[in-house]
Amino acid sequence: MLDRIGVDQPQWKELTSIADAATFCASVGYPCLVRPSYVLSGAAMNVAYKEEDLERYLSEAAQVSREHPVVISKFILEAKEIDVDAVARRGELVVHFISEHVENAGVHSGDATLVLPAQDLEPETVRKLEDATRRIANALNVTGPMNIQFTAKNNEIKVIECNIRASRSFPFVSKTMGLDLAKMATKVMLGQSVQPYPIDASSLPHVGVKVAMFSFARLLGA
Repeated sequence: MLDRIGVDQPQWKELTSIADAATFCASVGYPCLVRPSYVLSGAAMNVAYKEEDLERYLSEAAQVSREHPVVISKFILEAKEIDVDAVARRGELVVHFISEHVENAGVHSGDATLVLPAQDLEPETVRKLEDATRRIANALNVTGPMNIQFTAKNNEIKVIECNIRASRSFPFVSKTMGLDLAKMATKVMLGQSVQPYPIDASSLPHVGVKVAMFSFARLLGA
């Protein structure tokens, strides 16, 4: 779908043998992100920086077969990661907000530090993010909430993933913007009208920052 609508993504392939995995990684160049197809939310994912890493991980930590394929994608070093949270109606964006990760791509979004409004994005990057978000919402004919995670490097953006649901960053965006995104998305899904939201995040008099919180009582030795 992304190829059809002209939105870029890291090179990837679903593979069923270690030999095929090694061939693909050699063709796109290391490092590569390795993910068993039977896991969710980043569990059991690893970055292979050389063929020995790939072979060790696939031999010891993951099953690779026709029943258990592995998905491998090119890992882009020193890329910025960006979240776009949006609400759409019949494929047309009602509202969208762009949050910037402090850490480079590779830190799980649940652990990452997010900043809204974004402080360090080129205008051309923002334009491309908004264009890609509109294209994806339209192609999927989204009605309701959606979240897209992108990488950005040298003003080139690539889609990491898209979820047609309220993401973990929805509450952060809602609090920062003073807008109940979940309520807006629910109204849109029920076919109710919603008021246009005129405030651009860049005009906010404050900056919101989401920082991961850990229960040190549950961490051994903390």
